[in-house]
Amino acid sequence: MKKNWTKIALAIGPMILIASLSWEYARTNPEYNFLIQPWAMRGYEMSHGWIIAIMGVLLLIGGLLTSWEGSMRPSVSAAVTLYLVVAATAFTAFFTLGTPRATVSLDFGPVATIVVSVIIAGSISLSLRSLLREKSQVFKRALPIFVVMFALIFFLMGLSIAGSILSMPTWTWVLIVFTVMAGLSISIRPGDVAANRMLIFTTVVAWGVVVLSAGAIRQTLIDTQALFDQGAGVTGVSAQYKDTQAALGWWLAGFGATVIFIGAVSLWAKRRDIVAALARARRQREAAETSAREIAEALETYEREQAGTATTPQS
Repeated sequence: MKKNWTKIALAIGPMILIASLSWEYARTNPEYNFLIQPWAMRGYEMSHGWIIAIMGVLLLIGGLLTSWEGSMRPSVSAAVTLYLVVAATAFTAFFTLGTPRATVSLDFGPVATIVVSVIIAGSISLSLRSLLREKSQVFKRALPIFVVMFALIFFLMGLSIAGSILSMPTWTWVLIVFTVMAGLSISIRPGDVAANRMLIFTTVVAWGVVVLSAGAIRQTLIDTQALFDQGAGVTGVSAQYKDTQAALGWWLAGFGATVIFIGAVSLWAKRRDIVAALARARRQREAAETSAREIAEALETYEREQAGTATTPQS
């Protein structure tokens, strides 16, 4: 069990996300003496709970696929990475299409342009350094590449979309972001752990979704109270935002996402060390084989020279 604790974490973490569905996600301050109904809401009573639970199911599948030893083969690792991209995109489309959140607009002002340029330039520079550092001295360090790429991308964005508002379906934004993360995961050496890197990125996104949902969860409770018949046909009554709080179910979901992250990082580190050890052993074996071949060639040359000396007539 101690040996496989990282894989166990990748299974337990998503299960905690799924189990949080049955716990309270939001509750009202007890000072209201339960006069306002509903006083609390469980995960299965609001869309946020189902979002987190289904996210847990998708992460469970991704974690199991990544835990499989066969995922260290580059082709399988790339396939697992593709699964995470497709799963995130389909998940977003399912919960946003037909809702007010179906479209997201991004104002490409100076700050947004700089941030996007930094992210794209950083991803490209890290990928180029990983892929080409052994072939050219130019790519030995990522910082010079980053500076050049940032200047180029910032300039191109300034000529094209800077100062404008870009609106696209939410699932399209997610597809773009996850595609960038997938490309970065696959391009960085060694490629054997690309799925592990992508799982880490995905877990960070999932953790962010859980943490940032606290405000929306509390607001959902308030909106539900306002629509609820409080008795004698009275509606439109609700607690104030400051008198609501995220409950244990939300905390459980955050804890589950943290467990997944710890398991994903630990499995990546362990496999990275294994890959490095195998590469080191392969280099040592190749060096030993080269030395043995050179020794054999030298010995053969020496024997030919000795044979030639022995057949030369004495003067």
